[in-house]
Amino acid sequence: MNLGYDGTRAYVMAASSGLGRAVAEALVREGANVVVSSRDEERLETAAETIREATSCDADAIDWVVCDLANEDSVRNATETAIERLGGLDVLVTNHGGPSTAPFSETSLSAFDEAYQGILRSTILTCETALPALRDGGGAITNLVAASALEPSANGVLGNVFRPGIYGLSKVLAEEFGADGVRVNCVSPRGVMSDRIQYKIAQLAEREGISEEAAKERRTDELPLSDLGTPESFARAVAYISSPAAEYITGATLPVDGGWHRHAF
Repeated sequence: MNLGYDGTRAYVMAASSGLGRAVAEALVREGANVVVSSRDEERLETAAETIREATSCDADAIDWVVCDLANEDSVRNATETAIERLGGLDVLVTNHGGPSTAPFSETSLSAFDEAYQGILRSTILTCETALPALRDGGGAITNLVAASALEPSANGVLGNVFRPGIYGLSKVLAEEFGADGVRVNCVSPRGVMSDRIQYKIAQLAEREGISEEAAKERRTDELPLSDLGTPESFARAVAYISSPAAEYITGATLPVDGGWHRHAF
């Protein structure tokens, strides 16, 4: 299937590594021009060069801009810079680093404030800044939101408090700006192997006194499919729902989780 990305202009947040970088690479492979952001300049340079080598794309098909999600000016400036360098915007992929995992009883109020800034407020700021460019000809916003927020557990209170706000924001934006040709969706990973999941597996192994291989098997046993997903398979799903090929999909949440999500609706 031709997803129709040739010449598409895309901005992917928190994309110096992990799933964000995989998404950026998938979009470049489809023919998009992409700007990626994160707060670490050195890792951004490495990510851009890695994508160039992996895709054999033109040097200017991938660019980067530094963005600190906890700083309002940085978020706005990075988004404006990305749009300026691209000459407009067709696709925005919002993303954020995973917050610390802890129960409510071990989480300070300052940690809640910090997580709000990095998760929900940064997404709101980016969408607000990008919407004028997206409304000029239509476009797509795709928010990457962990599937675990759909079924909150005691651990991970920070993500479970603020990530659901992104789902609500997506629904509101989809309804409010659909008439302008702007589609807004969420893609929710679970069980997709990344540095974050490897860290969680190591945490589980240490907490339960088992090997990391056994801890990985526990994660896999949660899934109807027989193995954890890959960043590449996740990125292809994001590339599809963000593309013109998904022109009639908006206000939706696409789980990419190996069947972990058991809800009928």
